[in-house]
This record gives sequence, structure tokens and C-alpha cells, in this order.
Amino acid sequence: MNRYNIDGLEIDSIDLKCLIVSGGMKVDKDVYKRFSPVSRLNISPLACNCIILSDGTIAQMTDMGFHLRYLTGMLSWDNLKLLKYASQLETPFSLKVVDEKPALFYKDAFLDAVSFPAHTDFYKKKTASGLPFIGNAVIQGVNWVAFQCLWPCEYAAAGKPCDFCFSGADFQNLASKGKPLPKAVSPSDVADIVSYAIQSAGCDSVQITGGSTFNGRAEEEHIINVSSTKKE
Repeated sequence: MNRYNIDGLEIDSIDLKCLIVSGGMKVDKDVYKRFSPVSRLNISPLACNCIILSDGTIAQMTDMGFHLRYLTGMLSWDNLKLLKYASQLETPFSLKVVDEKPALFYKDAFLDAVSFPAHTDFYKKKTASGLPFIGNAVIQGVNWVAFQCLWPCEYAAAGKPCDFCFSGADFQNLASKGKPLPKAVSPSDVADIVSYAIQSAGCDSVQITGGSTFNGRAEEEHIINVSSTKKE
């Protein structure tokens, strides 16, 4: 396991991963330009990017520069405040291209040479019904296919979203404007996405997330329908 020096304190790869995940980083445009065509690195914040430290430790990569501009264009300021990160969006971490390779920096000091997962067309795909993968599912790390929110959260729509939940803030924003909430993702669409992720994108694990409902039975039915559907 690698060791790093952060402000005079020695930390290991897991400590660094926690700092990166909680604080995000600023990613140079050259990183996207150079590595997006050959790696699983997507400029869209609807995709789930990650970096791999030189010892193999995987850490989620949130670009606080580009992604913040996306969020402010999509959500109202009130919704952004619900995330409770709006006043803490500066980060000392950055990702740059050095000698044609991606490199992680802390306050402009080199920390580690990093890499990205193998390229995949996952985010370009659609299900048989035409549902885009992007915006509905992500690949986390190198082997998890995860669904952000398979059905709307009734608590969020009623004005009580979880503070950490982007989808919840989105549902609240739609409801406050009198706009309809998105339909639940169908079990067959879920099966299409999982099938591609396992057969073509190197995944072996699935994470299912859905919104909370006022009626627990309704949520139970969603879970049963999704988990029991098989890809034909």
C-alpha cells in the first residue's frame, strides 16, 4: 500500500481515497482530451468516473470544476444548498497530464501516477425499448453496475429529500415546478443494462437503488419486479 505526505502528515492509499471521494478534484481539460478516447473517462457528470492509484486502489473521481457548472445549470440554488457541499466546493486535489500520463497533485505537488479503467461503450448504449443507459445507470469502480434511482422518491417530491441525494433534489425541483416525475425504470430495461454490464463491461456485481415510497408495499413490489426479471 502506498504512503503519501499531506501537509506533513503521512497517510496511506485508503486515507487518500477518502480525501479524494469527500473533496473531489479539479481535472484539466487535457486529461479528458487525451484519455477519454482510450479509457472509461466521460466528461458527463451523469457518468461515474474513477481513478486507479499506482498500487491499484480505486477512488471515485468527481470533477468539481466542470461538474459544478453542470449542477448549477440543472438545479436551483435552493436545491444545491440541500447537498450541503455548496460552500465547500474548493479542492486541493487536481488531475493533470504529465509526460503523456495522468498524474494526481495536491496543492500543485505531485502525489501519484494514476490510470483509468478500460474503455467501454456502456454510456453510449440504449435498452431494447430505447432507454439510454446514461442517466439511469453507472459503472462504479471497475466491476459494479449501479442504478441511481429506479423509481421516484415520494418523500423528496413532498419536499423532504435526503441531504446527500442528487436524485432527491432533482425530484423536489420537478415537483415544486408542477412538472411530472419520471416514470419508474421498467424491469426489462434493468435486465438489458445489467446484461450488457456483465457481458461486455466487466461487471460482476449489481447495486439497486430506488426512491422511498409512502407505502412500503409499493417499494417492495418494485424490488421484487426488478430482481426477478431475467434477460431473454
